Amino acid sequence: MNLLLQVVVSGTLLAAVYYVLSLGLNIILGVLDIVNFAHGAMIIMGSYTTFYLHRYTGLSPWLLILVDMVLVGALGAVLYLAYLRFTVESPLVRMFALIGFSSVVVAAILAMSGSNFRTVQVGYGTIDILGLPVRVSQLIAFGFALLLGTLTILWLNHTKVGVAIRAVTDDRVALRLCGVNDQRLSLLAFTVGAALAGAAGGVIATYVTFGPDSGLSFAIIAFAVVILGGLGDFAGAAIASFIVATTQTFVTVYWSSALINTTLFLLVLLVLVLRPRGLLGRGRL
Repeated sequence: MNLLLQVVVSGTLLAAVYYVLSLGLNIILGVLDIVNFAHGAMIIMGSYTTFYLHRYTGLSPWLLILVDMVLVGALGAVLYLAYLRFTVESPLVRMFALIGFSSVVVAAILAMSGSNFRTVQVGYGTIDILGLPVRVSQLIAFGFALLLGTLTILWLNHTKVGVAIRAVTDDRVALRLCGVNDQRLSLLAFTVGAALAGAAGGVIATYVTFGPDSGLSFAIIAFAVVILGGLGDFAGAAIASFIVATTQTFVTVYWSSALINTTLFLLVLLVLVLRPRGLLGRGRL
């Protein structure tokens, strides 16, 4: 019973991190219909930025997550302005461009940092939750991810810009007829999505070990959450994050970590067959 309780507690704490991990991808997919194959690279850039700035400046990694958002968000804006906006009619070209960008990022990290795995040592000790020892750093990561996710949802639902971005998702043509510059909104959506990927990388850096190639595994998790929750359905993504995190923890504890990706694939396949619009049936096809 204690082991099962530990799975639930660990899965719950990890779910908030996975939600932020998928949030930027969900915005970019939902607004721009761009499958961001560079999402994992953007996440890992945030992780390495937090790691090195924390090492050389001694600043709190939680403050450095804001730096991750600015740097990765700015890079996302440059990438969109310099290239992606010209590939609207060429999704295949865009896909290979994003894969190429991801490869360049991984190669650059390997050249500058090597292949060793890293993590940000936060410390703070442990506390008991329901009789289980839990690292304080995990609770902080959970709280920070929860705050970031909540603020993003409030921004999308209760500000004019956020509502306009959601309107792009529903009907871009009608928005143009209303005199709204949808290209600026697209740029903003991609920038915000990239910034959230950087923030997720910063949170992940305090949670697990990571290496230059870890972005791929993080991206797989993000895609699984988005597909399970339904494209553009942020409430569904929250539920999906808990399911994915708990499933991963359960498989690791009771079976083998080598089966995690296989289990996620089967779970995603099952949902695509039974609930193609996501768990709540509200996602886009």
